[in-house]
Amino acid sequence: MKYQDVLTTIKTKGYWRISFEPLVYNEQKISLSQCKELVMKNSVQLRGWDYPHIPQRQGDDTALEPGNNYWQGWLDWQDNKNKEFWRMYQSTQFIHYLGLREDWLDDYAIKSLWAQEDQRFNPGDALGVVGTTCQITEIFEFLSRLIADGLYDEGVKVSISLNNTQNRMLIVDRFQRVGFSAPRKTSSEIIDFSKSYSKEEIVSDSSGKSLDAIVHIFERFGWSPPNIEVIKSDQKTFLEGRI
Repeated sequence: MKYQDVLTTIKTKGYWRISFEPLVYNEQKISLSQCKELVMKNSVQLRGWDYPHIPQRQGDDTALEPGNNYWQGWLDWQDNKNKEFWRMYQSTQFIHYLGLREDWLDDYAIKSLWAQEDQRFNPGDALGVVGTTCQITEIFEFLSRLIADGLYDEGVKVSISLNNTQNRMLIVDRFQRVGFSAPRKTSSEIIDFSKSYSKEEIVSDSSGKSLDAIVHIFERFGWSPPNIEVIKSDQKTFLEGRI
């Protein structure tokens, strides 16, 4: 398998595309070895799986490998819901394609204290509120760690898109919580969030900046306004390693 095959597979279902771009471009801002070292050092591990994932072996289904001006990591495990591809360039541009976990589980079901039967969803049907909150929060946490390690001194543009979303439903993916009283769906095929930040904005309040992106996404599913205090509580619990 080649990394191009992984990208093709990821794009067959729902997926995230994440990018960090320096506001001042320098083709060789960091050394080739730093491309790998910075990602490995600052990868976030808060819920049993790292972001971004650092492959621990080379094989037909996963690799950590250099290119001409970048290092990249990818995996496509047939028995695993995690499928992803990332690349860190010497310019410090970071790109990440990440398969939406809800679409890769063989039997995605939500158990609820308030329902007698589990809710079951097919690929393309659902997006979990708490799962999305954790995903966006760890993206910004990873960015804040990169900045603290010396990247993006002159600012960074963050772009996050959720793809293959048309007619997807936002769901409450926690056992003890009441679901939405009416369906929350989007008609959009792609939901985009993009904003530029100074390094100080991210380092001082990465969870607050991630909250802006979370709200932006949820509003496009018709949850407007979302419950900000509950989202903040989920972020805090997640960053403390309790989710």
